[in-house]
Amino acid sequence: MLKFSFGGKNSFSDYGIVIATRPTIPSPKRRVNHIDIPGRNSSIRYDEKTYEDTTILVECALKSSENLLGKIDEIKAWLFNAGENDLIFSFQPEKKYIAQVVNAINFTQVFKYTSKFPIVFNCRPFKYAVLNQPLNITESGASINNPGTLESLPIISVYGLGDINLIINDRQIELTDVDNKIIINSEIEDCYDDGFNNLNSKMNGAFPTLKIGQNIIQWTGNVEEVEVLPNWRWL
Repeated sequence: MLKFSFGGKNSFSDYGIVIATRPTIPSPKRRVNHIDIPGRNSSIRYDEKTYEDTTILVECALKSSENLLGKIDEIKAWLFNAGENDLIFSFQPEKKYIAQVVNAINFTQVFKYTSKFPIVFNCRPFKYAVLNQPLNITESGASINNPGTLESLPIISVYGLGDINLIINDRQIELTDVDNKIIINSEIEDCYDDGFNNLNSKMNGAFPTLKIGQNIIQWTGNVEEVEVLPNWRWL
């Protein structure tokens, strides 16, 4: 039986919905611009190194009940009120999409006791690990492995005091006047403390990424611990 969870609710156990046909999972389209130049063969390609959103069509079936109309109202409220949320399919429970329902949902009664309806999810380009646990590093030179198929954009918390140089692979980040903790968020390219006070002025260098495979985390300065929330990604 194929099912999915969305916004913390399970399609089958909470609403009696099953996936009628296993959905086709598309790959995201890479943004590459083509520029034609008169008198020149082919075209110049500018690769933005970014990806477009994907769309997943899920054909669903719902067993009819005495209060079918009430059940349908509950399902619509769940799907639309969840907004953009985690989408996890039972055939790949360790990975999730960040998705939102974008279609009007029309229920069609195909048999006396069964209704069918499509759900269209607009998804961000990548799949993410469902279990996104922080990795705690207490010794400079430690290695962490990226199991994904893309560079990840981690959230890194550095616990320490004073001036610190954080080195990830061959990239160095200079942190100045650290007061116990500083958070480097590569997803939103922002640096702050636990109170979300802006600390970008205390950081010098590019926001770090974790390449596919092994990554070496090093530092100099007074550091007690580095905590990495890895945000592994897959195409």
